[in-house]
Amino acid sequence: MKYKFKYAIASGHEGTTKVAQIILDAGGNAFDATVAAYLASFVTEPMMASAGAGGFINFSTALGEHQILDFFCQTPASKSGIVPNYTGINVDFGESSETFYCGPASMAVPGAIAMIHYLHKHYCRMPLRELIQPTLEILKSGISYSMFQALDTKLLANILQQSTRGKELFFNDGKTLAEGELFSMSQYADFLESFIREDAIWFYKGEIASSVDSYSRENGGYVRRSDFESYKIKIREPYRFDMMGRIVSAPDLPSMGGRMMQIFTDHLGDLVDKSLSQQHFSKLRSAFAQVIPMYGRPDLLDSTSAESNKIAGGTSHFNIVDRQGNAVSLSTSIGEGSGFFIPGTDMQMNNMLGEPGLMPNGIDTWKPDMRLNSMMTPVIVTDANRNLDFITGTGGSTRIPFSIAQVLINKYGFGYDLEKSTIAPRVFESVDKLYVEQGFDIDRDSIEKDINIWQENNLIFGGVHSIDVANGLAIGDSRREGSSVVVF
Repeated sequence: MKYKFKYAIASGHEGTTKVAQIILDAGGNAFDATVAAYLASFVTEPMMASAGAGGFINFSTALGEHQILDFFCQTPASKSGIVPNYTGINVDFGESSETFYCGPASMAVPGAIAMIHYLHKHYCRMPLRELIQPTLEILKSGISYSMFQALDTKLLANILQQSTRGKELFFNDGKTLAEGELFSMSQYADFLESFIREDAIWFYKGEIASSVDSYSRENGGYVRRSDFESYKIKIREPYRFDMMGRIVSAPDLPSMGGRMMQIFTDHLGDLVDKSLSQQHFSKLRSAFAQVIPMYGRPDLLDSTSAESNKIAGGTSHFNIVDRQGNAVSLSTSIGEGSGFFIPGTDMQMNNMLGEPGLMPNGIDTWKPDMRLNSMMTPVIVTDANRNLDFITGTGGSTRIPFSIAQVLINKYGFGYDLEKSTIAPRVFESVDKLYVEQGFDIDRDSIEKDINIWQENNLIFGGVHSIDVANGLAIGDSRREGSSVVVF
C-alpha cells in the first residue's frame, strides 16, 4: 500500500529522527532507516540503547509480510560453579526508589547487532557503510545533551561510575553531564568501522565476544563466548487482537505487553461519553484490577511458557513508515546498564540479570539458556482490511502496554486527534500505589491506596511515540522529549 506522504518518523530523540530522515531522503527504505537510526540511538540515547542491548521489532512490508523480530537478551547457558559478582545500586526516582544490580553477573547475551545484521541482509537495499555514515558524522561533532538525557544520566550515575570509561564518558569534573554539555563516544566510531569490515561475526564469534568472556570469567560473571556464538534472532508471529474496530498486533511471549494490553482493554467495557470523568477513571482502575495480579507472571498469561522472568527497565522506541508501505516499530533496552563498557567500543552491556523485582525467589534464580521476558510492546494497528492505520510504542517498564492502550483508547474510543491522544493525562496502578497525571476528576477520599498525582505530564508514564498513518501525522511524546517528522 502506498501513502500520500513520502515517509513518517517518530522517535525518542531528534538526532535519531534526523538520521532516519537522511537515509530516507537518500532513497533508502524503512528498513535502511531503521538500521541507521538504531545505530545512531547508541549515541543519541546511550542510557537506553547500545550494542549491548536487546529488544523487539514489529514490522510489515509493502508486500504484506508481517512479523516480529525478537532480538531480546538471552540468559547464559550455565550458572554452574560461578560465584556471582553483583553490585546493588539504589536508584531514586523522586516519588520512589528501587534497588537494581549491576556488575559482571548482571549481564545477559545482547541481540542488537544480530538484529542489525539480519535486517540488513534480508530487507535493506543500501550498503552498510552508507547507513553508518550519519552516525559517524554525529560522532565527529558530538551532540548537545538534552534535559531528558541529563536526568536519566543523573539517575544512573552510581552505575556509570562503576567503570573508568563510564566516568570518562558521562561525567565532567565529578558531576554527571548537564543539559547543554557536549557528549560524544570516540571509541564508538572505531567500533562502527570494525563492524563495516567484519559484520556481526566479529561481534559474536570474534574479538567482542572474547573480551566480554574474559571480563566475565575474571570477575564473577556468567556470560561466555559460547553464549555469544549460539545467539540467534527469533522470528515470531504477531499477537493480534481486536480493539474498537481495529486489529492491534504486538509481540507475543516472551514479551508480555500485547497479552496484557488485550486483557486491560477487554475489561474497560463501554466507554463513557466524557473522558477524564470519574466514570472514565473508575473504568481504568477496574481494568487495572484485572492485570495487576499478572505483573511479572508470564505463567498466568500462558501456562505453556517456560521462558524466564524479567521485565526490562530503561527502554526507548521509534517508528518509521516509508511511502511504499513498509513499517517498522522498534523497542529496545539495556535495563539500567551493567556498568561494563566493552573495551574499545564505548558500548555498555545490559544488566538484564540484575533486576530483582520479578524474581521472587532471589536475584540469581533465572533459568539458563532462555529468552528473557519483557514488557516492550511495539505496536502496529490495522483496519479491518489489514491496511496500516497506526504505529506506536513506548519505554516505561511495566507501564508500557497501559500507556499505549490509553493513547489508543483516546484515539479510537474518544475520537481524539493524535496530539490530544498523546498529551492527555494517563493513569497507572501497581499493587499498592496509584499514579495519576493531573486532569482526571478524582474523589481522593474514596481511593484506598497511596496516590501520586503529577501536576504536569511526567516521564514515568513513558514516551508514546506514534505515527497516525491514515491521517499523515506523527508525534514524539513530550514526556520524553520525543521527535517526529512527516515529509510529503
